Amino acid sequence: MRKRWMAVAVGLGLAVATQAPARDIHVEGDQCGYNSRYAVQVAPGGIDFSNPQAHPAHVFMHDGQLRVDGHPLAVSAADAARLRDYEAGMRGVLPEMAGIAQEAIGVAFDALSTVAATLGGSQHHRDALVRELNDARRTALVGLDAHVSAQHWDEQGFEDAIEQPVTEAANDLASALTRHVLWAVLTGRGADVEARADAIDASVDKAVDQRSEKLEARAKLICPRLAALQRLQRQFDFRLADGSALQLITTNKESEPKASAVAAR
Repeated sequence: MRKRWMAVAVGLGLAVATQAPARDIHVEGDQCGYNSRYAVQVAPGGIDFSNPQAHPAHVFMHDGQLRVDGHPLAVSAADAARLRDYEAGMRGVLPEMAGIAQEAIGVAFDALSTVAATLGGSQHHRDALVRELNDARRTALVGLDAHVSAQHWDEQGFEDAIEQPVTEAANDLASALTRHVLWAVLTGRGADVEARADAIDASVDKAVDQRSEKLEARAKLICPRLAALQRLQRQFDFRLADGSALQLITTNKESEPKASAVAAR
């Protein structure tokens, strides 16, 4: 019997802390079939798209004017109007994407805090765990702001900005809970811990699922806005110096390597 409780203790500490926030909350453009290789910086004086590994490496647009790799590119009146619409669309979508990303972090940390406040042992210990999680949440939001905000978007670092701090916080909590649960088992309070763990597993699952569904629905509303930007982009009449079209937003299919290129490797 004691061996069984030792296994339960280790399992509770690891599983409850790490599985509670583990939901597929897709808030990136890739969910809609669109993505971008560029980091986007929005300022009152224009929008900058940059990626040293892309072609072109730098694109700047404002009020119907366009600069590509530091050089002005002449555009028609029709394209100037499209560029203004494109700029307005980007300015409108970034704050919403940032808000969704912040809410995703909130969902995860709220779940972890609920677990800590229920299974963290004494009141003193539970309060300490929640404070640590609140500190980790604030750090995560600061890190997220470096990649995603109303003023900028860095898709390359976006996933890590959410996944890494949540994973680290969950692992830290799992370690703390494992120690507490083992102590509870060794002191004869294992049944109480198991009962509370069973109860919290169901309640946290329900709460996270409800918030995740709302977040998914909110994220899906961005899809038509990204599609509109991609349509505008396809309507541009101007061409780059090498004759190619400007592609700031691409579909997943367009981003896939050509079959011939893959075969040549």
